[in-house]
Amino acid sequence: MSKTQKKVVTSTLIIISFAIIILMGLCSTIFSSKPYVDPVLQPSFNEWKIECVVRDINYKRDLSRLDSILYAPLEIGYWGRCYGDKIIINSNSIDSTEEFLLKLVMYHELGHCAFDYAHYEFGEDIMNSALPQEKIVLYYHFWDILREQYFSRYLPKRERKRLLKKLEKQNCFCILGEDKLQDNEEQQTQHRSNTTKCSY
Repeated sequence: MSKTQKKVVTSTLIIISFAIIILMGLCSTIFSSKPYVDPVLQPSFNEWKIECVVRDINYKRDLSRLDSILYAPLEIGYWGRCYGDKIIINSNSIDSTEEFLLKLVMYHELGHCAFDYAHYEFGEDIMNSALPQEKIVLYYHFWDILREQYFSRYLPKRERKRLLKKLEKQNCFCILGEDKLQDNEEQQTQHRSNTTKCSY
């Protein structure tokens, strides 16, 4: 083999090696276990995922834009907040041992960030905008019913987009019953930054 051929082979091997390294990096990013979930919140998140699987909901697609779910300080007066790409459950307001409250707030914020749910104010609901401390026991006792109502409003992303386009074509700017489907991008952005208020 001549020197020129050896250089060509070496150059080719280097290029292939770099291509493989870059491809591996891309694949690890694509297939990483997104989102990161704080260990304190992992049990609630796992339960939510199981409920999705039982109902044949492709939650991974709904979580695609979510980067992390954190148990971290927020300003006093809020249980949690959805920022579009991350959820924060307030460590200043909820003790890490309050399993039910963590689960309730987790479901609520995932309702915003994953399912594009707006607040629902017609009776007790996981998606109520205010979850008063004195009513948490009510949510606990009626959890099975509230959870069923929560998942019954689910629409796959594709259907949400299709319905939104249909409403836009009809120039219909309204709230659809229980779904409270937003009628434009501005309202969707606004509701993604909604917060769950608590009152003491």
